[in-house]
Amino acid sequence: MTSTLNTNSLYKASLERLLVELEFLHSNSQITDQAHATIQQSLAGTREKLQVAKFVVTCNFAHSKKGEAELSVDKGQVVEVLKDDNEHWFMGRVRGGDGAVGWTPKNQFRLGE
Repeated sequence: MTSTLNTNSLYKASLERLLVELEFLHSNSQITDQAHATIQQSLAGTREKLQVAKFVVTCNFAHSKKGEAELSVDKGQVVEVLKDDNEHWFMGRVRGGDGAVGWTPKNQFRLGE
């Protein structure tokens, strides 16, 4: 099991580095919007499998968990967003938290740290 955890940690770190470099190239107009979108789409399955965040948001107002699938978040906490395809909810985990993953309302957050 330790070997699997170490391997997954290496995969996750490699993917995170790749995503940072991809954003750098895109923000400096070294790759087109279309190429950026294509690469992001091709990495989506791996990102989900390894639970690598798409981006981070900061909580503006505390959200208390109201159901099993929801996540409690305190004002000022940073959430690593894993999924954002729902119109009103983010799926994510609190950075530095216990690792629990859950849903939290999008209208409680601002983009970035």
